[in-house]
Amino acid sequence: MSMTRTLWLCALVLVALPACSQTSSEERADLRAEESLAVRLDRGDWMVNKSTHIWKVMARGAPNRPPQHIGYIEKRQYRQARGGPDFEMYSITTRNRDEQIGHIDQLGRAYRYEPQRNGTFARVPIGTNTLELNVQAIFETSDSVVLRETSERRMAFDALDANGDGLLQMSEASSFGDRVTGADTNGDGVVDFEEFDAVDVL
Repeated sequence: MSMTRTLWLCALVLVALPACSQTSSEERADLRAEESLAVRLDRGDWMVNKSTHIWKVMARGAPNRPPQHIGYIEKRQYRQARGGPDFEMYSITTRNRDEQIGHIDQLGRAYRYEPQRNGTFARVPIGTNTLELNVQAIFETSDSVVLRETSERRMAFDALDANGDGLLQMSEASSFGDRVTGADTNGDGVVDFEEFDAVDVL
């Protein structure tokens, strides 16, 4: 290699180095800014949530039969443990509340969980619509759905009410002992929901 060519290459490297160094500095500054923003937004590693509303999902069938209870929808409020903005989501389950089949995010986008051959579930987007229509699509039913608000207390009462008459006979309430059987404040021999709901500790 000639001396002239060597000097020319050295000069080119010396001219290029500051530009490369400056670009890298700018990129590092951008990264630091993004990391700083992420730190400000990420106020905690753990998400905490609480249930705010529960509805029974009832499917309307033929006009001559009552709606059938097919599952639940639960509205939950989420936030990070050390603060940050709250957001709400809906989880949709079958009548077995441990079996979640979909969710609706804070923007109203609905997703259905479809089982895969490897034992996992795929999150399939199904669009954005009214709450009832989103739930209907997640259940993949052609019947329109009705949402009936309920509560943990109401579901516990219904679980004890074996004959479904809306009243707890003493035989139905006996598994809870005096806490429930003693709730019969009007002395009619049965416990209605208002009496049951007034029991402080179950």
